[in-house]
This record gives sequence, structure tokens and C-alpha cells, in this order.
Amino acid sequence: MLGNGVEFYLVLVIFALPGIALAFTVHEYCHAAVATSYGDPLPRSQGRLSLNPANQVDPLGLVMLLTIGFGFARPVMYNPLYVRSGRRRAWVSAAGPLSNLALALALGLLLRALVTTNPWLETCTIPSFNLPVLGFVYWFLVEAFYVNVILFVFNLIPIPPLDGFGVAEGLLGGRFPAPFQWAQMHRNAIFFALILLVLVVPQLTGGASPLFSGLLAVFNILWSHVVGGISPGIYFPNILYALSPGGSGLASALGTPCLVT
Repeated sequence: MLGNGVEFYLVLVIFALPGIALAFTVHEYCHAAVATSYGDPLPRSQGRLSLNPANQVDPLGLVMLLTIGFGFARPVMYNPLYVRSGRRRAWVSAAGPLSNLALALALGLLLRALVTTNPWLETCTIPSFNLPVLGFVYWFLVEAFYVNVILFVFNLIPIPPLDGFGVAEGLLGGRFPAPFQWAQMHRNAIFFALILLVLVVPQLTGGASPLFSGLLAVFNILWSHVVGGISPGIYFPNILYALSPGGSGLASALGTPCLVT
């Protein structure tokens, strides 16, 4: 029989996978679509103008996301001969995170309609294999909502290779080229430092990750303004769940995830 920690990890993986596939696929598709709209044939020729997750999701990036909470999709390439101006580069970069914001809003409206007609769903406080049918729908939507918030917020950080850097460079690189050139030269070190700051150091020190704090703030703002009502807890796959023995409280929550059905 599965231990509580392992079971909870598998629960989170299953509930998160559809939202991850949707968020990554639409994100990369929108990068490709904007570049294509400028006449660039490269994204189409590489099969990136597609809503097939197999063309957009990177297997290694997916495994990393489901184990350590950080991952990536296959980046879309574009030909700078077609995406010439800084404004065009900015729009290509912005298309991905903006698509995730739009998806989060759409999912939020679906959640609002679902909870309004079935208010008991707010008592389903944890994803579980023992949810009623509508509870499964609710938690699939919640996880998809959260994944899109993650991609929206994280990709707006203005460091390479994230989309926020592409937006900032496209809009400001012509006036202030030196900082962007320096960042490109040291992109690997800067990105590694970011990972240490937001993932590794909080784990070692027991402190709060500034990235998670920002994600939680945006999640709560969007939830309160779009979905309304009580926001659920934040649950996302991390291998640490599988390594945890769990406990009687987790076992009880997984066994009876809803107070009212």
C-alpha cells in the first residue's frame, strides 16, 4: 500500500499534468504565432505553430517541474531578419506570459461559475483520489489556474533567458545597450544565482522564497477578483512530498477531502 507521502505526491502529479500541458503549449504557441505574424517562417517550419503538447513540452523540463518545482518548455526560435525592431522582439517575448495571464483569467471564470452553482466545492480543501466527480473538475481547474499564474509571474522576471528580459531588452535595449549586453554575457551565472536565491537558499534556511511569496500574492489577487470566495491552499508536485512519511492528518484529509458533498 502506498505511503501517505507517496500517495499525495502522485495525486498532485495527476492533477497538475493537464494544467502544465495546457499552460506550456499555449505559452510557446503564442510566441510562435506572434513571430509568424511578422512573416517569420521559422516557427512553422520547426513545427512550433502547433497546439500539440508533444511539439511544445520538453520531457526533461517537465520531469524537473514535477520533482523540484522548476522546469521549462522547448523555447521557440525566431529569425531576427523578420523580427527586426525592438518592439517586435518585445511582443514576441510578451506573448507567452500574457497568454498565461489570459488562460488564468479564463480558468478563473470557469471556477467562478462552478463554485457559484456548487458552493460546497469550497469545502474540498485538498486534491485527493477520493473526491466526488465535480471535486475532480474543481481541482483540475485550480491546478491549471495556479500553473498559469506561475508561468505568468516567473517569466516576467527581467533576466535572461526569461521572457521578461526579452521584453525589457526590446523596449529599452536600443537606449541602454550596455546593461543588456552585460546580462547576455553573464546569463548562465545570473540565472543560476536566481535559482539559488528562490529555490535552494529558502530550503536550506527554512525561510520563505521571495518568488513563492510573489506567486502567492498574484494568485490571491486574481482569485479574489476573478473567482471570489475562499481561495484553496497551494499544492504543487515536489519530490519532497514523496519522501515525507505524511501523518494521520494527511491520511484523514486524503480520505475525506470535502466536508460537504
